[in-house]
Amino acid sequence: MNARLAALVALCLVAACKKDPQPVEVKAPPSVEKPAPASPAEVAVAGAYHAVKCGDVTAVWSGSVDDLKELAVDGKPVPKSYGVKGLTFVFADGRSHAFTPSGELQFSDWSFDVFSPDCSRVALLQDRYGPFTVLATKDLGTFANATPVKAAGDPSVHGQWRWVGPSSFEFVASCCGGARVMAGDGSGPLKPVLDAPSAPSGVRLGAGGWEVVK
Repeated sequence: MNARLAALVALCLVAACKKDPQPVEVKAPPSVEKPAPASPAEVAVAGAYHAVKCGDVTAVWSGSVDDLKELAVDGKPVPKSYGVKGLTFVFADGRSHAFTPSGELQFSDWSFDVFSPDCSRVALLQDRYGPFTVLATKDLGTFANATPVKAAGDPSVHGQWRWVGPSSFEFVASCCGGARVMAGDGSGPLKPVLDAPSAPSGVRLGAGGWEVVK
């Protein structure tokens, strides 16, 4: 009986070894959604004339729509930015920093396009004749490491700033009946994009690039 029992046990062990192993379920680690990249977005802020949120900073402009009516010529509307009176940056922790230009800005010198496309930088016009101040958004509270950007040559009216990348930009310098479009990225000298010695009505950005206003 012992011999038969031993043989039976051996046969069972062999049969068990031949069985297919049970599949082991491998669970994928839970996916972690990356936060969407920051970009400038117009937002509603109580009491604000206009506001743009970029990451953890909100630019809040004060102003009046009544000025727009007074500036309209022949009933043609003017840009909303013409009604701006001031600008304050509000941070996520509740702190705020009022922007005070170093020179004089007229109604047509203000712009709502101050943040770079990725919200990493800010450009602020300090005076009608320049410079623009370019700095990291994180330094807005102290204005540390600010870089002045100004066209060389005769004093010219600076304006029409636009970001064309995270650090690349273009702006217009107008003087003496002409206009120049300058480009840069803050790492070297400015480069001319358009030089129009005669542009009494200025230049504008068209479908094919910068062009003289006819």
